[in-house]
This record gives sequence, structure tokens and C-alpha cells, in this order.
Amino acid sequence: MQQFEVIGFLPKSDRKIPFFTMSVAAGIPIPVEGDVDREVDLNEFLVEHPAATFFVKVKGDMLKEVGICDNDILIIDTSIDPTDGKFVIASVNDDLAVRFYREIDGDRFLESHTGQFLPLDKNKSLIDFQILGTVTKVIHSL
Repeated sequence: MQQFEVIGFLPKSDRKIPFFTMSVAAGIPIPVEGDVDREVDLNEFLVEHPAATFFVKVKGDMLKEVGICDNDILIIDTSIDPTDGKFVIASVNDDLAVRFYREIDGDRFLESHTGQFLPLDKNKSLIDFQILGTVTKVIHSL
């Protein structure tokens, strides 16, 4: 079973980070004052719809094969409708899960990392599910 820690989003930040215009090659870059193009708020790059965004922190390595690891932070946008092959956060029988959203011949499914398919349009009385949002970014430490 996957575990997640849900983290709220604070849309404004006073903390700005230098954004360098220079390219970084192998070796030690030595930025100089003139290389700073501007200062940015990372929210500009990571969050498209602040009012519809929340974060979850992944607990466990069940999704490592698909590039999502323990302690990664997923950025979830509830205003984006999922498209085939995108990751979504879903509530399946009251448990949060990361799944691939799949559309095959007009039918909709949630696909697990093990390749199991949960039909979304059939058997709704047997399985309680709700797609909470589409994963737009993964913050992954190296």
C-alpha cells in the first residue's frame, strides 16, 4: 500500500533564487554578478494553477520503476483533466494512490505500476474511486 503525506500550497513567497543565464558544463561553474538574469520564485516554474494545486510526499519505493521514489514530492493540479498516460492521484476505496490514467478504445482505466487495470466506467458500485488531480511535476532529490 502506498502512503502519502498531503502538503498544502502557499501561493506567495518572498524568497527569490538567482536565475543564471550562463550554461553549466561539466566542471565547477563560477557565476559572476553579470550572469544573474533575474531572481525567480520557484512557484513560477512549478505551479500553474495555485488555487487548484496541492503537494503530496511519497512514502515507499513501490513506484521506483516508474521514476517516483521515497520522499519525492508530487505536484498535483486539480484543474487539469487527465489524459492518456499521465499520472493521477486517486482515492480508491478511501486510500490515496498514484496511477496511470489510461484511455483505451473510449474506455477509461486507472493502471497500477504492476500493470493492473481498474475500469472507471464499469463496476462503480464495487469500487469507490475519485480522481483527485493530475500529477504535473515530480520533485526528486538525487
